[in-house]
Amino acid sequence: MFKLVFFILFIPGFSGSQGRELICRSSDIELSYSICDSMKHNFFFNITPCSLIGKPHWEGSIYWIPRSDIIFLKINLSLWYHDAKALEWKQIICTGIDDDYSFCGTLKGETINTTFNIRGLTMELEKVGIS
Repeated sequence: MFKLVFFILFIPGFSGSQGRELICRSSDIELSYSICDSMKHNFFFNITPCSLIGKPHWEGSIYWIPRSDIIFLKINLSLWYHDAKALEWKQIICTGIDDDYSFCGTLKGETINTTFNIRGLTMELEKVGIS
């Protein structure tokens, strides 16, 4: 089974992961995320459709009420394939200066509710039978 795990870091104040939250599971993919903060967040992330087979485009949605102002935001994305790390991607999303994303600069307690298109995965992943 193809596993994709999202790790999202919130700086400052990150101290440890809450554990993984399942986004979706199908016959070819399992998506989950974790937030590296010891306190519970009002955070929801979803991707549709929950499949990689013949799907080069997906729609993502985020609902989040941050506990602090979003001035600096870094995302770590780890892609796991058959229990081996296939890809690791780190990106600073918000820097506090001329940010490209509308949610950068959101104040504590404001609601972020947005959808976006995801395109990618141009490589073919072989389907391996599990016995």
